[in-house]
Amino acid sequence: MSRKPKALAVLQGKCPQCHQGDLFTHSAYNLGKFTKVNEHCSHCDVRFEREPRFFDGAMYISYALSVGLFLVSAFIIYMLFHPVSENVYLIAIISEVFLLYPLMFRYSRIFYLYIFGGLKFKPELERKENN
Repeated sequence: MSRKPKALAVLQGKCPQCHQGDLFTHSAYNLGKFTKVNEHCSHCDVRFEREPRFFDGAMYISYALSVGLFLVSAFIIYMLFHPVSENVYLIAIISEVFLLYPLMFRYSRIFYLYIFGGLKFKPELERKENN
């Protein structure tokens, strides 16, 4: 029996309860459907959206991730390329928003579900599959 570490389950967007089922229905860069979350886990059938509009709170995590990313990139630009125009910072931040928005959206929801969803890992669900 191989237990999937929690960090790996988070990175892969797996269910917090069984670490097997996918949270999202499509790839992060399927731009038409990257926001679609499965209603239930395909493995353990737990409901992901704990209450109506549950994932609205994920916007605070998304904001924190965005600010952190922008600060780190501004620091890197400053340390490696100083002095530069303010336009370089602006172009870097706008590029990051366009390239990383689908991932930021997803990981904010994944983190929010793992932190505030009230779902705990149940290793017995993994054992049932292996038997």
